[in-house]
Amino acid sequence: MRGAMESLRQLRHPSQDADPARVRSARVLLLVGALAGFLGACCIGLVATVAGRFFAGGGNAKLMPPEAVVLSLPIMRAPAPHPLAGRSRQHVHEHFMNRYMRLAQKATFPAEIDIKNEDDVIFYGVIALGRPAQQFRVVFDTGSANLWVPSEECINCDSMKLHNKFDGPSSSSYEHSRYGVELTYASGSCKGFLARDRLSFGNVTVEKVPFVEVFQVSAPFPASDFDGIFGLAFNGLAQPTGLQTPLDLMQKAYGDRMRQKVFSFLPGELVFGAVPMDRYPSGIRWLDVMKDNDAGDAQYRFWAISMDRISFGGTRLTGRVGLMDSGSSCLVLPSKDASLFYDAVRQAQQRDARCGALPTLTLTLGGQDYILTGEDYGFQRLGGCQLCVQAREERTWILGDVFHRKFPVTYDFGSHRIGLPPGSRPWTWLWVIGLLCLAAVPVLVVLGRASRRQWNRRRARQMEQAPSAPPAPRDPACELSQRP
Repeated sequence: MRGAMESLRQLRHPSQDADPARVRSARVLLLVGALAGFLGACCIGLVATVAGRFFAGGGNAKLMPPEAVVLSLPIMRAPAPHPLAGRSRQHVHEHFMNRYMRLAQKATFPAEIDIKNEDDVIFYGVIALGRPAQQFRVVFDTGSANLWVPSEECINCDSMKLHNKFDGPSSSSYEHSRYGVELTYASGSCKGFLARDRLSFGNVTVEKVPFVEVFQVSAPFPASDFDGIFGLAFNGLAQPTGLQTPLDLMQKAYGDRMRQKVFSFLPGELVFGAVPMDRYPSGIRWLDVMKDNDAGDAQYRFWAISMDRISFGGTRLTGRVGLMDSGSSCLVLPSKDASLFYDAVRQAQQRDARCGALPTLTLTLGGQDYILTGEDYGFQRLGGCQLCVQAREERTWILGDVFHRKFPVTYDFGSHRIGLPPGSRPWTWLWVIGLLCLAAVPVLVVLGRASRRQWNRRRARQMEQAPSAPPAPRDPACELSQRP
């Protein structure tokens, strides 16, 4: 660059003629310098953008200090009928599939899709209420926010199976009210009165926790293997409105010691207060939970996250919302999205019936790709691959156990966010520019060196061809002074 500017200055000098070769050389050097500056600016912008997206999207979680408390509870993960979604959702799914198959039979290549019909996966463990403690086996559900157990006065709780029932008067810390509450789920409902008592589970003890003392339930609760439900969603879902949830009171009681207000489902254990970093060897990425505006007032209700993009079989969907639900065994899609997905599956099954040949499902969350293959959402059976993908008449996606099996999920109820391991970066125009910048660096170096050598050779040739300067005239006075 400096040589090019020097050449231009010499060309503008009136005592020299403009050599066309030198003009071309100077222009080449200027062009190379301008290109290098442009690509350098692109590289700096790319680095700044990637760094901004990284720090904005979340970084590595900090390890807990030694004095921070970790609250743990033994749990079991088992396939069982889930009263919150199982039967009702399965009925909706079967209705959708019947309609879909009628339409599919009119296609040019009809194919039968074997959908996996299995009950939802639930996480349940033992808690205790009252003083002295009365134990109950409850489902830990991220799709609801209330805690309820059956009362001694429940009229139909034991109509099909025996359940543990709460005896309020025998507890010295029991507080009863006549405030009636009715909890309605996707399948089943229960009625009861609000009460407060001491809650203990694992190594956790929280005083005056509100819960619903249920005196009447509907199917399928009487036939369930558990006694009640422990909601782990936000208080925006709690009934009545404004009721403090167990998570709220746990945060209040242990807030000074729980530096990380999180919980995670681990194999055989539900852990509060610590991010299981052994499950995140490459760090953890945080996604903000979305507020629910359907009720008119924006509140945190579900563990809902924004889905940047969904891709499968050449189809791309945007503007979707995903619900993290540890109690659902399958992926659950809106009916319109499910139709597109099943079309892609049918086309893939015409070529190969194995699960590995099914289209890859790419979920872009927080700017990174989380990939589910056919072996992740399908189960190989004799005669074909059974899908664990269902449909429902709702607008949101449910990322159930299919997603949780492959990617560990941490729920941060203190900062309203969800932690996931880093995914793969999608190919965007930023990465294309970055690769072009990297590829252009060696080319620029070679061109710069070649131009410099050419400039030096031409400069030396011009110096050789230039006429030598005449000898300077002698000064007679100097010659006389030098004589002896």
